[in-house]
Amino acid sequence: MGKHAGSTTLLEIDWQAWIAEMGHDAGAADRARRVRSAARARGWPVICSRYLSADPADRPRADLRSPEASFLPGLAPEPGDPVVTKHDRDVFDVAGLPALLERLHTGHLLLTGLVTDHGVALAARSAAARDLTVTVVADACAATSARAHDRALAELRAAGIGIAGAAEVAAW
Repeated sequence: MGKHAGSTTLLEIDWQAWIAEMGHDAGAADRARRVRSAARARGWPVICSRYLSADPADRPRADLRSPEASFLPGLAPEPGDPVVTKHDRDVFDVAGLPALLERLHTGHLLLTGLVTDHGVALAARSAAARDLTVTVVADACAATSARAHDRALAELRAAGIGIAGAAEVAAW
């Protein structure tokens, strides 16, 4: 892949402890860290999303201070990184995200995250519906199973969403 219309922004979907437990590929987080490093080296903005339960009785998943809700090491926001908090699966349900992407002049959205067949797929489809060019970094995502991961990626590819690997992104 070469140049993309507009600036590229990396959107990291839900790299949190409680969600990572569901992922089929523990190595995806390491590859996501490499994608983040490549994005920062190119000056691309990094947006971190987190999924918090709206139910206060679900303390481990609703409390920002709980270990379960925390970001994985190396995937926590750095100073200046916007954080988008969602209470449902699609990060685009957060009203401020489209305006944030517009302020960043985003034309191309690069996605890593959890879970491929839920939050990542929903974000990819929602971004594409907003006329953004979207690339999912397949090996920097994990799903509920390898089969679900492969199926989600095939469906996204069929919908015209780009699929790349972490090594490919690093070479852009």
